[in-house]
Amino acid sequence: MSNPQKKRWPWAAGVLAAFVMMIGVVAGFGTNVSSQASPSVQAPAIKLVSEKSNAVAKAREYLEYTSFSKSGLVDQLEFEGFSYSDSSAAVDQLEADGEVNWYVQAAKSARQYREYSPFSRQGLIEQLEFEGFTYQQAVYGADHS
Repeated sequence: MSNPQKKRWPWAAGVLAAFVMMIGVVAGFGTNVSSQASPSVQAPAIKLVSEKSNAVAKAREYLEYTSFSKSGLVDQLEFEGFSYSDSSAAVDQLEADGEVNWYVQAAKSARQYREYSPFSRQGLIEQLEFEGFTYQQAVYGADHS
């Protein structure tokens, strides 16, 4: 008959070797640990750029079928789940690229209101201001609708 203790030694040696390797990994030995730390730090920056790009694309979609004031478009993007920072940056980007003119948007909005219901000039200006257009934009919109 063989001794039962002799059968335990190979198994115990394997457990000891695995334990030593785990200690090395936890302590940070090896090249894979440091290379994995860098990408996880950079990932949020990539996500933020992507969110702004998505917000710009969504803003373009909205402007294709309806009109918005600057603040109204930012609010709509926030409603869609974008952060205020990404929403306002997206709208600022469209403005800087010349893709949106708030006076033209006010005129389009005024036309949409007049198609839906009759408005006095003053009432239309007040409605456009309520929607977030500046007074000057609202006057332009009422006069060019």
